[in-house]
Amino acid sequence: MKIEIVVDANVFISALIGGSTRDLLFDSRFGFMTTEFTVGEVEKYVPEIAEKAGVSEELVEEMFGLIPLDVVGRERYGDAMERASKMVADIDEKDVDILALALERDSYLWSDDRDFDDVEFDRILKTKDFF
Repeated sequence: MKIEIVVDANVFISALIGGSTRDLLFDSRFGFMTTEFTVGEVEKYVPEIAEKAGVSEELVEEMFGLIPLDVVGRERYGDAMERASKMVADIDEKDVDILALALERDSYLWSDDRDFDDVEFDRILKTKDFF
């Protein structure tokens, strides 16, 4: 059985630039998922990712599409939106969707975003936790 992990945009961005994060996203011990909102966030940064990685934007988009990942629509975690919103109200509203998905699924949330350091949710993983 795979360990279910919800993945934040900063993890994907790091993986697309290069490094050990990329290898983790292809580890078959884990089942990764994210929100449609998160995919949109990553897509906004494709030009910057391509520049930092020294590759074309098309290649970045292709690489992102290869990551084994379940992209989840809000209809599958909408019931947890209000709770997540209250948890991050004074931190960053862009984190509501990803936190709501983790809450709804009772899953781990993988994010290197320091904003989550102040959120009372004990299932947050940082990349360093994998090593």
